Amino acid sequence: MRSEQLRYLEAAIRHGSLRKAAQEVGVGQPTLSQQIRRLEEDLNVILLIRRANGVLPSAEARILLPHVRQVLQADRALREEAGLINGLRSGSVRLGAVTTASQILLPRVVPLYQNSFPNVRFSVWESGSQAVRDSVTSGELDLGLVVGTGAPASTASLTATDLITDEVVLCVSRHHPLANKPTVSIEDLENQSWVVSARGYALRELVDSTFSPPTQDIVYETTNPHTSILMVAAQVGIAMLPRHALRDFCTDEIATPATDWDPPQLTVCLIRRTDTQPAPAVRKLIHALREVSVEWSRNYPRRPLPSPGE
Repeated sequence: MRSEQLRYLEAAIRHGSLRKAAQEVGVGQPTLSQQIRRLEEDLNVILLIRRANGVLPSAEARILLPHVRQVLQADRALREEAGLINGLRSGSVRLGAVTTASQILLPRVVPLYQNSFPNVRFSVWESGSQAVRDSVTSGELDLGLVVGTGAPASTASLTATDLITDEVVLCVSRHHPLANKPTVSIEDLENQSWVVSARGYALRELVDSTFSPPTQDIVYETTNPHTSILMVAAQVGIAMLPRHALRDFCTDEIATPATDWDPPQLTVCLIRRTDTQPAPAVRKLIHALREVSVEWSRNYPRRPLPSPGE
């Protein structure tokens, strides 16, 4: 059993296709298929269910897949540690991120990292917090940037580190009746139309648990905070959004009235698997994320938007 065979198997399962897996790892499809069959013979189990339209992992492969990914990660870390002796000349990092992290941190982190380590293969996958968390747990991603709402982010399988925190504020159109109220109460939100994040996103969980908008009053669901701002400005509905999302974007059309509740907090957390040590390329990215997070927290002004008429 060789590490290349495990890499071929993992790629085939992830893509559900021998052809796409062969393209990724840079070998011919017959070679990849033959090596996976040799791995099956070596382990004495069927690993792939081959079908006309692709492949599926067998029940045995699903059991073994976390161990396969752990071996591949250890192999990658060994090679990168060896390369680190003469400088970080190779490696790869797979990062998952929620939209909030992508907008705040990654425009600074990604160019900084790529300029410092041009030989490292770097890729980012954007999705909701739960999807990113699941992919880090399974080993498909090295690191994840997810959003928490106050609940502990660390689990038995994941270690979480808080990076940045932002307030979540009520956003309404400047022409909305709530924009002119001295203070908005929870009761004032009854019978309002809502613009909310899609399910699986932490901001949606916060709104559902804190404000409980009836399903019939949700008129727009989106995965992008900027879309929410546009819909609020167009008087489609009200929304709860991180304050950073309002910076330099449609602020002339948006009001954030004072409320009788304390602003909830959203915290961007860095997560990784507890049972593996990060490879050198991953460690360098962790360092870059922490540096940029400290700088953002120091420089980001938490000032409310001007009140109507100011």
